[in-house]
This record gives sequence, C-alpha cells and structure tokens, in this order.
Amino acid sequence: MLALLASVRNLCLFRRGPEDMPYSPQLLVGLLIASALFASLFDVQLRGAKVAVVLASVLGTLATLYVLHELLRLRGKAERFVQTALALIATSFLFELIAMPLLLLVPLPAAGTQTLQPGDVGGAQMLAAFAVFAFAIWQVCISVNILRRAMDSPVAGGVLALLLLACTNFIVAAVAAYLFGLA
Repeated sequence: MLALLASVRNLCLFRRGPEDMPYSPQLLVGLLIASALFASLFDVQLRGAKVAVVLASVLGTLATLYVLHELLRLRGKAERFVQTALALIATSFLFELIAMPLLLLVPLPAAGTQTLQPGDVGGAQMLAAFAVFAFAIWQVCISVNILRRAMDSPVAGGVLALLLLACTNFIVAAVAAYLFGLA
C-alpha cells in the first residue's frame, strides 16, 4: 500500500509515469469502486444530487476507460491499459479527496434558483474556489503527462487524448442523464 502511495506521489510530482504503477487489475477495479462510492456519497448526501446523476457519471467513466483502451490499442500499447488507467484513476481519486471538502465551502446555486451575487461569496469561499481551480489545473497537467508517457507521444498527443477522454465522459454522462429523464 505504501508503494502505491509513493507511486501516486511521484506521478503527482512528475517524477514517474504510469509504467511505474503496479500491474493489478484487481487494484484498478477496487480503486474505481472506492472512487465511485466516495463521489456518490459526496454528490448524493452532501450536494443533494439524484442517484441517476451518479449512475450517469459511472457510465461516463466506463465509456472513458473503453476509449482509453482503444487509444492505447491503436498506438500498439494495449498492454499499458491497466497501469495507465490505474494512474489516471489514482491521481483523480487523490484530487477528489482534496477538492471535495474544499467544494463544501464554495456555494453552488441549486437548479432553478437565482444566480449567486458577489456579496454572497466570502473570502474563505473565494480562496477555496481558487484552490480547487489550481488543483484542477495541476490534475490536467498530471493526466496529460500520464497519457503522453503511456502512448509514447509528445505533449500535444497527451492533450488531445485527454480532450477526447473528457468529451467521451461528458457526452456519455449527458446522454445517460437524458435517458434517465434528468435533462
């Protein structure tokens, strides 16, 4: 377990790549489940999201993993899927653990309500929002690094791969939400 945490730390500090993650399909599935449970608990219990939104998000994640596998297969690197997916999920889960408590400080208007006014947001809330934004930029940089190393491509290839994965996640989750009657 400590070796995994050290690998994730090194990924986040750009010292290592996905090739240094353990090859463990069981760990990947376990981390996916833990991440989904944590996000679901946060979204449903603390943000009041509907369960169907969580299911749509899970479908988006599964579609994203499928596209990742196909990207690696097209590059002739399919054997790197487990380690690459594990690296992406582990770093994403770490940032969820950091960002979600900060998001509790950031006021989000409920659907169908008035937008927030500048006076509704205090200094601590602004600081939390900026911290989440900075962590999001850092996570994007880490994900690009993971993808470019896994595919043996330049930084632009990692950026394009991340955009494709993000679009896949968004589109599948949006279609699933629509099919579940949420949109």
